[in-house]
Amino acid sequence: MFRIVQRLVFASFLVVSAVSVAWAGEVHYDVFVTSSGTNLVIGGYDDDATVAQVPAEQLRVFGGEVVGTGTAAPYESEAPGEPGFRAASQTFLDGSSMTPAGVYTALSGSTALTFSFQPIAIDAATRNLFFWNGAGAVAFAPVGANVTLGLTKAGAGGWTSSINGASSAVVAGNVIQTTSASGGVHTHLFTEIAEDGAAPEQGFYLFALELGMNGYSSSDPLYFVFGALDPLSLAPQFADLAAFEEAHGLAEGWVETNLVAPVPEPSALALAGIGLLAMGGVAWRRRLNRLGQNA
Repeated sequence: MFRIVQRLVFASFLVVSAVSVAWAGEVHYDVFVTSSGTNLVIGGYDDDATVAQVPAEQLRVFGGEVVGTGTAAPYESEAPGEPGFRAASQTFLDGSSMTPAGVYTALSGSTALTFSFQPIAIDAATRNLFFWNGAGAVAFAPVGANVTLGLTKAGAGGWTSSINGASSAVVAGNVIQTTSASGGVHTHLFTEIAEDGAAPEQGFYLFALELGMNGYSSSDPLYFVFGALDPLSLAPQFADLAAFEEAHGLAEGWVETNLVAPVPEPSALALAGIGLLAMGGVAWRRRLNRLGQNA
């Protein structure tokens, strides 16, 4: 049901985005990890409202941005970093800040939450990293080996795990964070995208992660669509930041439809109901209004 809701909200977003980019930037969801039995379950955590929600069919598509100016340096996600990851105690999961409450179980305490990069199959190509420049219909294609994407955990004991356009198999990542005694996680990674060590082509980069933890089956693949842009000098295919954001939404919607779930029958769409739009595609939205203010 949630994937149906995502598509309905996505359609509404395309109308709203033409009027106001700030609307799309109000909510930012981290990857929320909890469990059901021995299964890892994925939802979204709203950093600003400190609330979490796990939809019936879980969240599988997340978005973010890497930003740069000029051509000499790679683009990187801004502080506090994207993607973010959260897990919570049993008290939180059973309380009013969790939807649904009292359903899921906190992760094991003092246990490492890890990730690995996963290959994605699109048409005849299987790669770890795909790209669409944002012009015309969504069409993700492989990139060259000179294009790299790295996830970095900053600070003491930090690390960087990377893929490039030539990789096409499972690539071991690293420890996102070790849970607290009560099963909690709160951390942000930084994403960097580069071409020949400098600025990448502006547009949208697609990669997938699988989360793992001892004692649990691994998560389903999570798809990340990262927009790469120079807000001071947008690529010609983007008239402005609103056009970039609209294309970002199109890219995420394509991933949801083509990689996560088949398009539902019209009768199934009718079952979704307009009242179920509360979270939906908002979980994809980022904070491009900040970029507009900084431009």
